Amino acid sequence: KENILMKAALVLISALILLIQTKPTFAIGGPFSSWEKAGDMMLVMTPAYALGLSIMAHDYSGALQLGESVLVSQIAGEGIKALNIEERPNKKDKKSFPSGHAVGAFSSAMYVHKRYGIRYAITPYVMSTFVSYARVKTRAHYWHDCIAGATLSALFTWVLVGKYIPENVEIAANTNSVHLGFNTQF
Repeated sequence: KENILMKAALVLISALILLIQTKPTFAIGGPFSSWEKAGDMMLVMTPAYALGLSIMAHDYSGALQLGESVLVSQIAGEGIKALNIEERPNKKDKKSFPSGHAVGAFSSAMYVHKRYGIRYAITPYVMSTFVSYARVKTRAHYWHDCIAGATLSALFTWVLVGKYIPENVEIAANTNSVHLGFNTQF
């Protein structure tokens, strides 16, 4: 029971980190365009997809890696934004570079890619691209801001996330050979 509670706590912590980083405007209300709302909904759905995939695979260490990679990527992105490098296309402020929305969405998509493979990552990559398109369409960012956000998240995700190996698969290697085995209980 302690193991299950620990896993549940790790998943909850990861989910909270993901929710905090999304800052969804559609939940706040106000004068937001349909593009902003749709982009923010995709921003929430991308980490939810990644977290759901981890939970379905009973991959609780992966869920923790997701939270860690998103959080570290977001902190780095916000740190760069604080340098006030570039004015937004809508002239609102000088925090255009890099796109924090792109960082959040692409770090989730890249987590899925690195952890589970490209086949599972197509959907979150499409959602992340839509998030970036919405940010450009609403004049909150330029395309290079979104590309920088995706690149930043790729760097941290590729360093912090490991490939998923199910518990019933054993891999052993030495200088002469590699052995792959499967454990199954009936």
